[in-house]
Amino acid sequence: MPDARPTGRERILREATRLFAQLGVAGTSVQAVADAAGLRKASLLYHFESKEQLREAVLVELLAGWKDVLPRLLLAGQTGKDRLHSVLGEVLRFFDEDPNRARLLLRECLDRPQEMRAALRSQMGPWMGLMTGFIERGREGGRIHADLDPEAFITEMVVLLVSHFALGDVGTAAAASHDDPEWEQRRLGELVRVVRTSLFRVRTSPPPETP
Repeated sequence: MPDARPTGRERILREATRLFAQLGVAGTSVQAVADAAGLRKASLLYHFESKEQLREAVLVELLAGWKDVLPRLLLAGQTGKDRLHSVLGEVLRFFDEDPNRARLLLRECLDRPQEMRAALRSQMGPWMGLMTGFIERGREGGRIHADLDPEAFITEMVVLLVSHFALGDVGTAAAASHDDPEWEQRRLGELVRVVRTSLFRVRTSPPPETP
């Protein structure tokens, strides 16, 4: 069996993501990342020559998967609901696996808005165009709300998904039922429902003909 243990580089990226999300890049030292990854500072600098290079690698790791994975899921789907289910499932899995990814994206967008705007535009472009096209065809076919703005809808959904995971502790603390062990799944289920119902029209049966 292949060795499933993370490599030194993978440990560095994982711990850098966590520390950058919690403390910010400015508040995190290279030594702190090395200690968290269980490596010497020299070993970390072998992989990444500076903290700025490490930061760039973390962001590439965060965003590059969307550029490749989401277009493939969109093209594989046979229906609009198939595509929505596949894309939502992948994005939810990605952030649920490590909520620090969402926290870091939110922090970077606040700290470096111009730079992150360019990075997000570059990484989201390939699947944004595909999804916009699918939504436009769905509107023409009457399956999607006619007044929906495709590009604005996708943008707001990305913001909603990132915020859901980045601010998860706030959602838990604010809820009266936060002691419910299924609370997080309830929140995710409601998030999916909001996205689905705001996109697709509800099909209603035509009224019966008058005899």
